[in-house]
Order: sequence, then C-alpha cells, then structure tokens
Amino acid sequence: MKIAFIGLGKLGFPCAVALAMKGHEVFGYDTSDALIEGYRKGEVTPFEPGLDEQYASCRHNMHYCATIDEAVGQAEAVFVAVPTPHAPSHDGSLPYDGVARDFDNSIIADCLREVGAAIHNHRSDGVYRTILVISTVTPGTMNKVLGPATEEGAQSRVGDGWSMVYNPFFIGQSTVVRDFLNPEFVLLGCPPPRRELALHSTTPADEGRGEELARRLYSSLHNSPVRPMTWTEAECVKLCYNTYLGLKVLFANTVMELCHRMPDADCDVVNSTLKLATDRLVSPKYMDGGMADGGPCHGRDQMALSFTAQQLNLKFNIFDVVNHGRDAQTSWLADQIMEHRDARPVVLLGMAFKPNTNQTQGSPAILLANILRQRGVFPVLHDPAIRPDAELPAKPALYFISTNWKQYKNFAFRPGDTVMDPWRMLDRSTLPEGVEYVALGVGKRHAKGRTQQVLPEAQRRVG
Repeated sequence: MKIAFIGLGKLGFPCAVALAMKGHEVFGYDTSDALIEGYRKGEVTPFEPGLDEQYASCRHNMHYCATIDEAVGQAEAVFVAVPTPHAPSHDGSLPYDGVARDFDNSIIADCLREVGAAIHNHRSDGVYRTILVISTVTPGTMNKVLGPATEEGAQSRVGDGWSMVYNPFFIGQSTVVRDFLNPEFVLLGCPPPRRELALHSTTPADEGRGEELARRLYSSLHNSPVRPMTWTEAECVKLCYNTYLGLKVLFANTVMELCHRMPDADCDVVNSTLKLATDRLVSPKYMDGGMADGGPCHGRDQMALSFTAQQLNLKFNIFDVVNHGRDAQTSWLADQIMEHRDARPVVLLGMAFKPNTNQTQGSPAILLANILRQRGVFPVLHDPAIRPDAELPAKPALYFISTNWKQYKNFAFRPGDTVMDPWRMLDRSTLPEGVEYVALGVGKRHAKGRTQQVLPEAQRRVG
C-alpha cells in the first residue's frame, strides 16, 4: 500500500519505518528540513535500540516529500502524527498547579486543512483516501475541530471521496516499532453520520470505506484485534488508557509509602502478592460502569486503610479518595433520578449489594435509597431475594435497576414507566411500547441505537 506519513518525529518516524519494513511504500513529510535531510543521509534522529538497523533494511521503501500535497498525492492512506502540545511547564516535569488544560490543537488543525486541500487537489485521480489521525486529543475534538478543519480544506464532506479515522497508538518510547507491530488492540474511531458534520454536500457518503482500508492495512502488519467505534469513543479510550496507567502507578507508589512508614513491611512483597490476583485485580472484571463498589467488606476495608494512612501521615491518601468517590458517584445517580422522575413514584429494583445474595451490608442500592430520602424522595424497594412481594405503584413510575439481577430483564414494565439502567442490561426492543428506556453511560445521541449489553455476562461486574 502507498502511505503518506505527515510528521516524522519521535513517534512518526519509527512507525513509518515499521510500515516500510512490512513492505509498504511510505511517503514522508515533516516541517523540519534538517530532519528530512538527515533521514535522506541515513541518519536516525529518534533514539530507539535497533532503529538504525531497521531503517537501513527498508530505506528503499522510504521517500521524502517537499510538501504535504506531494505526499498525499502519492498515497491512499495518510497518517497524521503532529504535535498537540501543552506548554513545556505543563508536561508533568513541574508540580501541577491545579489548573486543567486542553491540548493546543492549532498545529494539527492547520495541518489537516492542508491535508484536506491536498485531497481536493488530487480528486481527479480517482483515489479514495483515508486520513488516519494518531495525535492525542480530548473527547469531542475530532467532531468539533479537526473534522470541520479537514472538510474546510477539502471543500467537501467526510465520506465524499475520502474518509477520516481517529487511530491513536498505545506505544512506549524506546519500543515504538515493537509496540506498533504488536499492539494489544487497534482503535478505529469512525466518523459520525454525515448529518452531524459541519459542511453540506449532496454527494452520497461512502460509509465504512475508511474503516475497511484501515482494517486491510493493519491485517498486513499483525493479527491483533481491531475495535471500531465513534471518534469520541476512541478519543476517550486513548486518554482513559494512559490515565489508568497513572492510577496504577499512583496506587503502587502509595503502597510503597505505606510500607515505608510501617515496621516489618516490604512494598515488593505486598505488590507482588496483589499481582497474583489475576481473576479480579488484574483482569477485565470490575471494568464496567454500574453501581458503586459494595458488600460487607470493601467499604469498611477502604475506610480502615484510609484511617491507617491518616495515622501514618501519608502525603496523599488515595484510599480516602475511593471513599468519597463512592458517595459522589452514587449521588450522581440520584441526580439522574431526580432529573427524570417528574412527580412519579420511584422504585429501586434491587436491594442486595450484588445478584444471587440476600446481603445488603454495604449495598450501593441502599446508599442510593438513603441519598434519595435526604432529598425528600422515598423510593419503593424491591428485590427478588429480599423483598419480592414489595407493593409496586399502580400508576406509571420511574424504575431504577440498582442490582443487576437477571430477573429484571423480564420485569413487567408498563406504558408510561421510565426505566433507568446503569448496567445497560436490558434490550430496548423487548420493552413495551410507551416505556422510556434510559441507558446510563451512553450519550443521548448514541443511545438511540443501543439495545442491549455489549459484554458477555461473564465479563460484567461481579462481587
């Protein structure tokens, strides 16, 4: 495949080399003439073990272009890997000042206008081109900034002879080539329906062609799973992935400080033992949105560890954050109920802290009920194992699935009811006409097509 690679810095160049190693013809462009001249001479600027030899093996597949227009004109796939910087003082090498900031998207927006203009200039060659944006951006940037900027340059809509995929990578410096060729998964953020983009066109959209090209390209590199999704979802995954890594590091370092402040405690013993818990701790479990953590042990254990951290004067008490977060997230669920209830009665479906038990200690459903009572709403509580005969309202009500019992998949909802589902376990198509279904965790626009759970039951939250 002929591939343009816009941006040949510390990330772009090793990835371009990896593509060339796999036999693809790469047409590279970078704003730095000195960088390009060095590559032409065989000089490798980004340091990575083995990159010199890898580049030497595939230089015949690497070509360098003087302009973006020239590079795009040679290719059907166009990778864009240009910076979306923060100021140097905000990169984490200085203490955080408490002010959250977006990325600077001006460089990539200007670049994509040029890419779009190049696509416009070469429309007569009949090549369907797909832009693959790998630069990190915040959720909504593709929709609000980068998609419209590219359309402006192209003088046409996404899907009108070209497509645009958000395709961030999950790679580490010093191992870019290895990680690019052996990813855990590939993200393909695909454009929204044409009606939601900024510019008008009467030309029918070519739905799915960008995804198809990306799949074809990656199948030539590896057998890793490919995950198509919306632009916004892919933007979320990229930032959440890196932040989750940060949370893991934060937790491990907190254990280090905790053990350092206690006699006869070694953080390596503690953390290495936690790593053995591959069924729950290091696994897909507990990674689905729903109700808060619960049960007779977890809440009290978190509180006790928070107390220990306070007694030892830990610099940062992450355990207390967990306690407050549980309450705050349950309060948000109460907000959603208040927003949808009108004057209707509220029914919480589920009292147990998890299905297949009658235990209510530490139940997030009971916590939710108590928060609602503080707001003057007194919900009816139903549970198949605890209160199966609860008297339910005779008139339309708001039902909230607070415990994900499978029995609630066949509950007799009636016209006029609203069903709020934080587990996304119900199939909208099976609900009676006139029942409003609110799948929490699914954006309103996206929810229209959401009918059932995404993951197998075995992978959903367990206690």
